[in-house]
Amino acid sequence: MRRLIQLSTLFMTLLLVAACGDDGPTNDNNNDDDQPTTGAVEVTTSSTGDDIDADGYTASADGASKSVSSSGTVILAGLSEGDVNTELSGIAGNCSVSGSNPQTVTITAGDTTSTSFTVECQAVADGKIAFSSNRDGDTEVFLMNTDGSSPTKLTDNTAADFAGPISPDGTKVAFTSDRGGSTTHLYVMDADGANVQQLTAAGAQVVPTDIASWSPDGSELAFVDSRSGNNEIYTIGADGSGEQRLTNNSARDAFPHWSPDGSKIVYASNTDGDYEIYTMNPDGTGRQQLTSDSYNNATPRWSPDGSTIVFDSNRSGNQLLYTMNPDGTGVQQLTNDPATDAYPSWSPDGSELAFTSYRDGNGEIYKINADGSGIPTNLTANGAGDLIPYWSPVE
Repeated sequence: MRRLIQLSTLFMTLLLVAACGDDGPTNDNNNDDDQPTTGAVEVTTSSTGDDIDADGYTASADGASKSVSSSGTVILAGLSEGDVNTELSGIAGNCSVSGSNPQTVTITAGDTTSTSFTVECQAVADGKIAFSSNRDGDTEVFLMNTDGSSPTKLTDNTAADFAGPISPDGTKVAFTSDRGGSTTHLYVMDADGANVQQLTAAGAQVVPTDIASWSPDGSELAFVDSRSGNNEIYTIGADGSGEQRLTNNSARDAFPHWSPDGSKIVYASNTDGDYEIYTMNPDGTGRQQLTSDSYNNATPRWSPDGSTIVFDSNRSGNQLLYTMNPDGTGVQQLTNDPATDAYPSWSPDGSELAFTSYRDGNGEIYKINADGSGIPTNLTANGAGDLIPYWSPVE
């Protein structure tokens, strides 16, 4: 009986120990391992306007990054607690973030913080040619595709508006107009014709057919003005600030065009009695003469890679297109027609040239291979005057 009681007591003790086993010694770190130490940020994008970037953007924060569509959401996880900068990158040149970029967000362990970016995009004149036309009764600025299709009028008023060059990023078109009254000014507008801004101040007399040129970085324009009594070359900021006069002589200086690297401006001048082609530094110093003959050499334009200058000249009897090296050597004739060919403009890849020709009896825009091969293609083909093409630098 006594032994039975002892066995029963031992059995109950074993059961009690087994039942209380979880109350034994514990590891003080177990609870800490279960606590989250990082957080996340949810990034939402929305894009408005024209020519929205179909490739989207990149969202990044604290070393983490993910692709996000132009209007979409991504989560960046594994971020340390505290304030981190969340940034949107990979934004096309015609688009910009409205508001702060980067944005500072506070990360809390175990939580997801939200932030958003609004991207506004401008229209881009990519794969376009700007030109002047009087097809509606007065001269207006048009854009068309490089095959001549879909001509679109950007200006529409009773003034004479003459097309100018398209900006390096394709978002702006420069033009000249007498819409201000008795004077002719230099203007810029968005690629869709909106937001017209006058750049030159009172007293300007910008020469519309002497061609303007954007600097490679889009911060300035070179243009020709006759306010001093003869045509001189000026530069002005793309916002209308910092106007400077580059030439100052009794000759007529015309047709400025910035080199692709921004180090030179090529232009034409009749200093010697006929038009010859020169280069100068962007501040007007360092003048160098490239052509020297008894002919009129005009409208010089650098190729996109800077290796060649195209120009027009009457050295064969009438004004035709030629190319030469940047030092004036290696002149080659491109066109050969009894009519006038002038005002050449390079395609972005340098493989083609658009130009004005009167071979059909009136001014039309043609294009030709840059080496002169092939048959020139009439892009405008109508009874109106279509003049002075500017091929967009954006494909």
